[in-house]
Amino acid sequence: MVFWLSKTKKRVGFTDEVADQTLLAVVQKELQNQPHKSFGDLCKEALWHYLYVPESVKPTRKSSDASDTIAELQGQLRSLEERVAAREASRLDAMEKQLQQLSLQVGQLAIALNNQRGNYQPPQQPYLEPIPEPQREPEPEPEPVAPPKPVDPLLQRLSSFIDDF
Repeated sequence: MVFWLSKTKKRVGFTDEVADQTLLAVVQKELQNQPHKSFGDLCKEALWHYLYVPESVKPTRKSSDASDTIAELQGQLRSLEERVAAREASRLDAMEKQLQQLSLQVGQLAIALNNQRGNYQPPQQPYLEPIPEPQREPEPEPEPVAPPKPVDPLLQRLSSFIDDF
């Protein structure tokens, strides 16, 4: 069997009619979107599709098409990486805000516990403002001493954690 490598060229003409000019504009836009394809490639694809040629008869992709596909996949991968990085940065910002709020709440809890124990010490963090102590009225003469109130074991355990903090 002898195969002759000859190219048969056919011409496509576009007239000044609105339909032809619209088709030409769409073709030019498609060629811009797919720079690795030529006008001939688009025409062949359209003819294969329009004439319902079976897939088994269609030619296999060229190596240049494979490299174009690889380049396209690399672009999609870059886009995906950028989206994931942006999403992770957003999550990290949200977590930092939540951590700041939690630190503030822990500081306020420490202040409240210290106030409850009567050993109020000003906070060491500059971003926490101390809660002013209410003015106490002078106490009347002491009455008979009442037995001390029982200490809440949960508060006692939490205060050791707060002291460590």
